[in-house]
Amino acid sequence: MPDIAAAVEDLTAARRRVRDEHRATEKQRRGFEQFRRVVVETDPVSVGGAERALSAGEATAAAATTDDRCRRVRSAFEEQVAPHVDGEAAADVRTALASELSAEVAIALASEGGGNRFTEPLQRAILTHVEQRLAESDVMLRTLDRERASLDDAVETLKSVRGSLPAADAATVILADDETLWKRRRRIESLEADLEAAIEARQSTLDSVTASEVKAGIGHDTVVEYLFGDRETTYPALDALLRGVRECQRRRDRFDEALDDETSGR
Repeated sequence: MPDIAAAVEDLTAARRRVRDEHRATEKQRRGFEQFRRVVVETDPVSVGGAERALSAGEATAAAATTDDRCRRVRSAFEEQVAPHVDGEAAADVRTALASELSAEVAIALASEGGGNRFTEPLQRAILTHVEQRLAESDVMLRTLDRERASLDDAVETLKSVRGSLPAADAATVILADDETLWKRRRRIESLEADLEAAIEARQSTLDSVTASEVKAGIGHDTVVEYLFGDRETTYPALDALLRGVRECQRRRDRFDEALDDETSGR
């Protein structure tokens, strides 16, 4: 049963891809949580009248302290979030900051040429973006959980078909009497129906949307395209299940031919 066996292997590989993405998303989420803690614990600098009344020496010290605050927040991002940023943005901290927290935040926290003043508005802006990223991570994790469960169901259905599908090789068909041929044909029809039900369930999952508190929900098919769009098959579960259906049809046709030969030979 090479085709169904290969379909099971391909689908198992797809499930591993989902598992790896789930782990990566969890790590990114933990990184944002750690970064948020640093931002919250870093007191912003005052920009009121009291600051303007400082002496020259005190103002210099205050500026150094403010710069240290920005460096601390930037370093926390570089250590805790940047390693989990995908794509080209991961190679440069400022690009990663712009990608994850906005260009304005990246400029404000820039090591050179930025504002280097960790003010309350900057702190609030950073935390707002972090909360959005955490909410998006929650949605992604729920979607990946749903995808993993859906693939598990598809794998189990295929394994069940692989273990129950009657043989249809020439020797088996020739040696079987009519009653046995009909019995095996009905068994194939039942397994084919199981596969078609699994395809319908899979399509329902693809059509689903996972809710989000921060923006419109994320379509499940969008996540599947993200996961498998760079592979030969963008929808591995549907492809594997359809391969199972085709194998059932091929074997059913063999039994139909044998039954027709028996009927015409009488």
